[in-house]
Amino acid sequence: MKFSLTTMIVSAAVMAGVATAYNPVGQSCDTPGDYGCSQDANVNGGNAFVYKCASTDEFVYVAGCSCPTCCEATTSGAFCT
Repeated sequence: MKFSLTTMIVSAAVMAGVATAYNPVGQSCDTPGDYGCSQDANVNGGNAFVYKCASTDEFVYVAGCSCPTCCEATTSGAFCT
C-alpha cells in the first residue's frame, strides 16, 4: 500500500469522524469502497459532503450535506447528520 499526503489527510478525517476543509474529489486513492467526509468552500455551497474511493482509484462526490459540519465518517462508511 502506498502512502501519500492525500492518504494521510483522508485517514485523519475518517479517524476524526468530522468534516475537514479539504476537497479530495478527483484525487487518486488506493482503497476502493472507502468513504469519508469533507468540506470545501467550492463544493456543495460550502457545506460538508460525502465522498468515496471509486473502483477507478479516484475519489468521487457521493452526497451533499445540509451544513458545514453535518457529516460523520465511521468505520462502516460516512453519512450526513
